[in-house]
Amino acid sequence: MHAYAQPGAECERLEGAGIVCHDVPIHRSPLQPGNLRALRQLEASFRQERFQFVHVHTPVAALLGRLAARRAGIPCTLYTAHGFHFYDGAPLLNWLLYYPLERWMARSTDVLLTMNGEDWERARSWRWRRPGRAVYVPGVGLDLAEFGRPGTGGGEAARREPLGLDSEAARRELFGLPPQAEGEPPAFVVLCVAELNANKNQRQLVEALGLLQARGDARVQLALAGTGPAAPELLAHAERLGVRDRVHALGYRRDVPALLRACDAAALMSHREGLPRAVMEAMAAGKPVVGTRIRGIRDLVADGETGRLVPVGDARATADALLQLRDAPERAAAMGAAAVERIAGFSLPAVLREMEAIYKDALAWPQSATKKMRSPTQPTAVATERTAGN
Repeated sequence: MHAYAQPGAECERLEGAGIVCHDVPIHRSPLQPGNLRALRQLEASFRQERFQFVHVHTPVAALLGRLAARRAGIPCTLYTAHGFHFYDGAPLLNWLLYYPLERWMARSTDVLLTMNGEDWERARSWRWRRPGRAVYVPGVGLDLAEFGRPGTGGGEAARREPLGLDSEAARRELFGLPPQAEGEPPAFVVLCVAELNANKNQRQLVEALGLLQARGDARVQLALAGTGPAAPELLAHAERLGVRDRVHALGYRRDVPALLRACDAAALMSHREGLPRAVMEAMAAGKPVVGTRIRGIRDLVADGETGRLVPVGDARATADALLQLRDAPERAAAMGAAAVERIAGFSLPAVLREMEAIYKDALAWPQSATKKMRSPTQPTAVATERTAGN
């Protein structure tokens, strides 16, 4: 197996697994002149290696990889769309730039793997290279055991036991919370694991805390695991709203499973997602999730069953959802348990089995192309190997 991507630390890990890595200068913008060099490099390598199939990822790398594969005469090309840049509510520029490109490139694609219902519904009507088609495959695989075990859906004992925490003080230390005052109830910790940027929209959570503060409620604590360009403004905004002491910037963390097991709820307020791994991990840890009602998140979170969905930009609805989970711990625990059951189909072993079947079909292409593909009503899971990335 060969992998084509920008130079980076991942290459060392892949090479350790016996994968041949190729450094390719792929730029994120499709209009960068340097991408012509990348296209020539990919085509030359594909011709030399004479692959049976190529599997591409991410918009620009997928565009270049499919063009190179077609020019090099590769029999079969697969493309995993981790979330189209055009989506309901996307900026007009995204539709003008990426939608025509994807429609056009469908004629050079044999199998398109989509990860959410919205993308699949949109793509399945396109004109594909015969007999190509779009396939619904929810996710890239998750090691469920890494994030928790069934039954740890909520409650202080369930929260502490997997961590070996023997007190609320230890949990507060994990999140950097202030010491617990005498007679004070345990903190209700909401964890958001994501890069701190405009798309992930942590600002909505900070504003929800501000609304709770105005109501005289200061028990909800927000933990932000991640780094990013929005960090200074987020903390400054929390200061302006008077909730800086309840917003805890944890920075880059390698102990996300421990943080998830110790929190009370998880949250993701994104404007755009494909199928967010952060939500999948929280569900595997048995936590209810408060998320925005967008593509990808609504594919995972069943409103009122495994968490709560709120509109993008609606801080009031977000504050209400957090209070509902905090003030009804038994219901929150039931949502967490339901989340564990719902995410079970995304386990890594199941994904690898499904991916093996897809690759076997690709090796036999086009003889196997008439086999029935799955739809969102017949969910599977998929783990992919990156053959092109940016």
